[in-house]
Amino acid sequence: MTTDYDEDIFDNSDEEQVERQWRILQAIRRSSGVTKQELVWERKVSERTIERDIQTLSRMGFPILDEIDGREKRYHFMQHYEFPSISLDIFEYLSLTLAQDMLSFLSGTPYYSDFIKAMQKIRSAIPPESQQYLERIRKFIVFQSRPIKDFKRVSPMIQIAQKATTGQQRLELTYKSTRSGEIIIRMVDPYGIYQAENALRLVGYCHLRQDYREFNFDGRMVDLVMLDETFEPQQSFNLSEYTSSGFGVIKGDSVQAVIRLEPPVSRWVREQEWDGLTKTVELEDDAIELHFDTDGRQGLFRQILEWGGCAEVVEPPDFRQQILNEIEKMQSKYMSSNSD
Repeated sequence: MTTDYDEDIFDNSDEEQVERQWRILQAIRRSSGVTKQELVWERKVSERTIERDIQTLSRMGFPILDEIDGREKRYHFMQHYEFPSISLDIFEYLSLTLAQDMLSFLSGTPYYSDFIKAMQKIRSAIPPESQQYLERIRKFIVFQSRPIKDFKRVSPMIQIAQKATTGQQRLELTYKSTRSGEIIIRMVDPYGIYQAENALRLVGYCHLRQDYREFNFDGRMVDLVMLDETFEPQQSFNLSEYTSSGFGVIKGDSVQAVIRLEPPVSRWVREQEWDGLTKTVELEDDAIELHFDTDGRQGLFRQILEWGGCAEVVEPPDFRQQILNEIEKMQSKYMSSNSD
């Protein structure tokens, strides 16, 4: 059943409101509770805002009671309720620290910034001697993760897209066409954001194309404006299923293909998970045959070229010809260079 609670949750996509409500919970957990006026003064907002926050937190399940203390209203938790506190041992904290290193490729995005803020709060509760011990351990564990793009410029647009997605609000997206360089404006109903390989993308229903489309958060995205218009998302759409249907992050035409791989490439390919892979057949001399059924024909095409001479497209014939055409094009360039 849809209630006002759902609307409050959508409002919580605003970073300042989430932060404020978390601080309110921290204040209420004090042994004496906290008055409304204290919250107004500490958070520098109106009484009405505090009341809405308290109502939202109550509907989320926090047992917040209020009582009149003199002339003031005081908030506290129900008796015997213990506000959950996070207790981490040294190795759990080490795991979070390493996760921070692994997520550094998203540096510049609001997701990484929020993670850093969370880690700073957790770090403040770690004794100095434990932090020194952790730093000694970290010298022996290195996760290399370089930023895949400079997200600083598009970070505000990522935040807008996230807020529009949870609030089910239409977006006006302005971007530059890769092929023509033309500036194009699209009306898009945002369905989610996902990251894979070297891309962070917005998935949405494009009103111009009358279909789902993806838009990279990169130099091509010029502007993103959240409109007052709302939309009803298609219940049949599932972001997890959608993102797993292509090959890598590249979607488009579908293909059912059989690829034969020889050593040494076959040895490491068989140990990995591949999008759209339906079957692996072991052949003689350590070769394998991969059966794909994917919506990412172009992505698979690029991957086969990367496998080089160890790969052969067995079927379908048109896909095999596509690979052959590309090889001939590459060969002609190298042959012409040699003749010069």
